[in-house]
Amino acid sequence: MMTADNISNALTGREAGLYGALERDLAGAKSIKINVSFVRESGAEVLAGPLKKAVLKGAELKILTSTHLNITEPPALYILQNELGKLADIRISEYEEISFHPKAYFFEKEDESILFVGSSNISYSALFDGVEWNYRLQRYRDEEAFREFEEDFDDLFYNHARRLTDEFLREYSSSWKKPGLLRKIDAGKGGRRSAPKREAEGTDEEEIKPRGAQHEALYELSLARQEGVEKGLVAAATGVGKTYLAGFDSMGFDRILFVAHREEILKQTEKSFGNIARDRDEDIDFTYFKGNEKNPAGDVVLGSVQTLRKEIYLEEYFAPDDFDYIVVDEFHHAAADSYLNVLDYFEPDFLLGLTATPYRMDSRDIFALCNDNIIYEINLREAINRDLLVPFNYYGIYDVEVDYDDISYSGGRYNQKELEKNLSTHRRAELIYEKYCRLGGQRTLGFCATIDHARFMANYFNDVDENLKAVCVHSSGDRGEHYMKRDRAVSDLEDGDIDIIFAVDIFNEGVDIPALDTVLFLRPTESYVVFLQQLGRGLRKHPDKEELTVLDFIGNYRRAHFAPLLLAGKNPMEEDRRYYDRVEEMDFPQGCSVNFDFKLLDLFEEMKKSDPLEVRIKDEYYRLKDSLGRRPLRYDVYTGSDIDDRHFTRRKYEEKDGYLRLLWELDELVAEEESWLNTPAEDFLLELEKTSMSKSYKMPVLLSLVKDGELQVKASLDEVGRSFMNFYRQHSQHQKDLNNKKHEGWQEWGLEKFRKEAVKNPVKFLGKREFFIHDEINEEFRLHSDLEDFVTPLFTEHYLDIIEYRKTRYFRRRFRG
Repeated sequence: MMTADNISNALTGREAGLYGALERDLAGAKSIKINVSFVRESGAEVLAGPLKKAVLKGAELKILTSTHLNITEPPALYILQNELGKLADIRISEYEEISFHPKAYFFEKEDESILFVGSSNISYSALFDGVEWNYRLQRYRDEEAFREFEEDFDDLFYNHARRLTDEFLREYSSSWKKPGLLRKIDAGKGGRRSAPKREAEGTDEEEIKPRGAQHEALYELSLARQEGVEKGLVAAATGVGKTYLAGFDSMGFDRILFVAHREEILKQTEKSFGNIARDRDEDIDFTYFKGNEKNPAGDVVLGSVQTLRKEIYLEEYFAPDDFDYIVVDEFHHAAADSYLNVLDYFEPDFLLGLTATPYRMDSRDIFALCNDNIIYEINLREAINRDLLVPFNYYGIYDVEVDYDDISYSGGRYNQKELEKNLSTHRRAELIYEKYCRLGGQRTLGFCATIDHARFMANYFNDVDENLKAVCVHSSGDRGEHYMKRDRAVSDLEDGDIDIIFAVDIFNEGVDIPALDTVLFLRPTESYVVFLQQLGRGLRKHPDKEELTVLDFIGNYRRAHFAPLLLAGKNPMEEDRRYYDRVEEMDFPQGCSVNFDFKLLDLFEEMKKSDPLEVRIKDEYYRLKDSLGRRPLRYDVYTGSDIDDRHFTRRKYEEKDGYLRLLWELDELVAEEESWLNTPAEDFLLELEKTSMSKSYKMPVLLSLVKDGELQVKASLDEVGRSFMNFYRQHSQHQKDLNNKKHEGWQEWGLEKFRKEAVKNPVKFLGKREFFIHDEINEEFRLHSDLEDFVTPLFTEHYLDIIEYRKTRYFRRRFRG
């Protein structure tokens, strides 16, 4: 049947897709209702823009979809939330146990009401070129059917659905696994179906635009800046596209500094940022600041940290406020002095740290450098579950040839000479070769302990098998036999001219070999960061591989028993040991297999017995103390340890808890602090550590008792009000607690209004507690007299430490949790 304007009501998708018909009826729509069982990223990308235009022209928009069978992709929901936000009412069906398969698009216009009903969900294929049958029903043609569809939509929408919120987005995103059906569909297309190509330019190039998890990270970064966050960390597994993410996020800023420690990363950044700029028809001037090439004038300055770190260059070439946006790549290195020189000098509007491996124990407090703001996080496990990386087949092989108890250990590492000697034996190499021949693939990278160890392995493999070609790649000027430069080795490996590369740390980061299908762990990988970096080298997708093979040769080295947790995406320092009592019951990433020799399982059991939480807490404390060069504060523990801070501040020691008791247990108290035990002083500090903090209102009240860095026994209510006012006026990140109807217009408040607000809630609340007094007659807020004799500089240090620790913990911005 043909309509009056010669447009068929029957849409089969074979000659014309649904999108064109929807676009025509969007024009002039007063009300739009969409009910689909799922939304894919590819469909949201093309439909969100036209819907937004319609809403801005006055249309009311309601969208109902579902998460049934996990077909709806998290990035699709983020796109809708980002583009439409408060302009639309988006809801998620609560029917999770039964199928949810409607596909309907309602348009209410001045002169007619239209319903498209059929088979098209919101995906590129369903909207454009898939075989999809849809019917364009006009109300006047079948009033009763139209009314029934509309009434059922309203019932589903208002009575059986929940609003799409940021909290729901984060929860769904963190738990989402790409269904097998979508994996097959996308694999059949050679990857995810992208947005339309740039046909107007006469090219087959795809548009350079955010993909997958990048949509989520960009949304969270924008929200964070709206909340006043000035520094943040994005922790994303290798392969998610962190460099492009930084480019998309920073392009709206005037001047950008990108800091990295390898030249190839800077070159890749110019290429990635340049692609984005060209796609947007923007003319951006890129300059380098490295080695002998020092040009500070670019719109985007690509800086080597080795050059930037030098104070003479910083002061000669740059002003502290030269850059609006700074990106620091591989941010887990940022606590090194070279990076700190750069971070301490510049004052950007926003600082973004990028890392794939944000474990604290492998570096100093990198979280503190970003004010503990993890803006977005997607770990290796989640990336595999979402089909962003290939799955792995992991083989934990018992290394019978090395007894690590015979190797000296100090300063957190094994003696390199002794280690090299024990690892470089023919019997061990024979074991590695035998396992490689049986389990390995076509393109292999072996991680070695030292340069001589890499040379030994390359020599052995070439000598034992004339059909194999192995090379070693290292940074030594003494190249030796079978040496090959890194770029040539990568190229030859990809082309199949060599079979295996043996290397030390030179491939841990900054180098991508997508064709790599096998990795060998030939050294003790005690560092979480190094373990995940090595694993991540081979997980990038490539047309010629479906999975990565990992051969890990494990002995009785320290932290060997953490491997199962790392493979499962858990934090070994934080998890309760019950999570890995039985390796075979652990939840590894989708499609991955993990196999440990039985002897290793026995070894892990023995190692776990000597590694209870109490031991880990003490080890972490002394590690931090060694790193800081002083006794760690509560704030240091929070920002610098992978163990949950509550284990330090709330663990009981002889029926008493609190950080002071931990210090006592470790014999770290000085005489004055010992005199506080079992007194109001200890109880007071414990009260501050534990007091509820659903809002931040108590913090400025507590800070009103501090003047010139010294704790006072009392403060006038005017001083409390001034502290309250300055706390929120001077720190935009703190203002989230005033963004409500109760505090509407607070920006215009004077001192009296702030004082009244402070007294009404936090002062009165604290005054009911044991250690504070709200003196209404003298208009004061003060400490209880029992505490006055304890107020000393050391007591003040503890008081301020607790406030800083609680403040940082409260105002942290976490993508999840």
